[in-house]
Amino acid sequence: MNILFVRLSYIGDILHATPAARWIKEHYPEAKLHWIVTPSMVELLQGNPYVDEIIPWERDEYEAHSKKLHIPTMWRMWWELRDKLKPYKFDVAVDVQGRLITGLVLLASGAPIRLGLGGTKELNWMFTNYKAKPSTDHVIKRYIEVAKLLNTAVVEHSGLTTSTTVIADDEKPCIVNGSNGKRLYHMDFFVPSDLHAWAENQWESINYDTSLNRGEVDKPLRIGLVLGTSWATKEWPQEKWYSLIKSLQYRANFVCLGGPKEATQYKPLMDSITADGLDKIMLNMLGKTTLQEVGALIESCDVVVTADTGALHIALALNKPVVALFGPTDPKLWGPLTGNFKVLVNDELDCLGCRKRRCPKPDQYCMSGIESVRVKKAIFELIGDKHGKV
Repeated sequence: MNILFVRLSYIGDILHATPAARWIKEHYPEAKLHWIVTPSMVELLQGNPYVDEIIPWERDEYEAHSKKLHIPTMWRMWWELRDKLKPYKFDVAVDVQGRLITGLVLLASGAPIRLGLGGTKELNWMFTNYKAKPSTDHVIKRYIEVAKLLNTAVVEHSGLTTSTTVIADDEKPCIVNGSNGKRLYHMDFFVPSDLHAWAENQWESINYDTSLNRGEVDKPLRIGLVLGTSWATKEWPQEKWYSLIKSLQYRANFVCLGGPKEATQYKPLMDSITADGLDKIMLNMLGKTTLQEVGALIESCDVVVTADTGALHIALALNKPVVALFGPTDPKLWGPLTGNFKVLVNDELDCLGCRKRRCPKPDQYCMSGIESVRVKKAIFELIGDKHGKV
């Protein structure tokens, strides 16, 4: 059985879909699962034992032409995709994204059996013939419900050549590296082994710094700070990051993670850190890493602090202790399900989870109202006091 798995982008969304792909491969081990994804996201799936082949497709380019109504170019790109997928002779296509563009990918796949989400917009429903019930549950659970439609499809289509394997541990606790929660919902991300030494080399420049009085700490704590998100409303203010770093300077080293956008956006924070001499205990990796290198650095940390952005889910997939800061997005839908984590929100507000990219209130209070002292406390609640008292 040849399966096309469709979740095109982006970091968190793709990682949210990995449990569904794993469910398919564990229950139908003889099936070949091919994942179609935006080229910039290929790294997220490399080394994943539940993905037999990664198929890159320029989703962003297609969408750019779509927004400008470049119909001839869109038509040409769709036919090129169809020709690219035709040799695979897909039996099943699984769409967990539920948009018009992914529906068009299903159509291009030629698969007669097409599984998808129920209650979708953008006419996506026209392209699927098996639909999961509409749900407001966590996105990982919704994706798995789509994957489980394969059981019904196999029963109803005797032509599908496959054998099933009974997996009895879906509901067992996920206990890898102390992770909490059900294994069924745990995300997958795999760091290449050669990057472990690379990450350690990055820390070497600050691990033995003695210019600061470390007090009772023999080996400083390693804290990953994920700066910036795709929405301005999800970002924790720079002065809060600075306050957190200052409060932990005598017991921790830090790595700042983010892309080229954050390298520019957070220059004021980096300048303040340098002015105070804190750059001696800081790895500034903004705009300097690949996705797998981000994973390697996160894996080398003792704890990670992040807002709702892709690296949050990389950290969870790697079973690292995580302090997650949420505001305009609902952690019940998009936040952690497994792992060792603390979710912090400004619970004084009744507008949390508004999903607005522009806040109508002054100072974007849902995020600025999360004080650095709360984050510091959450860090030590997660990892204990072996690195010094709070």
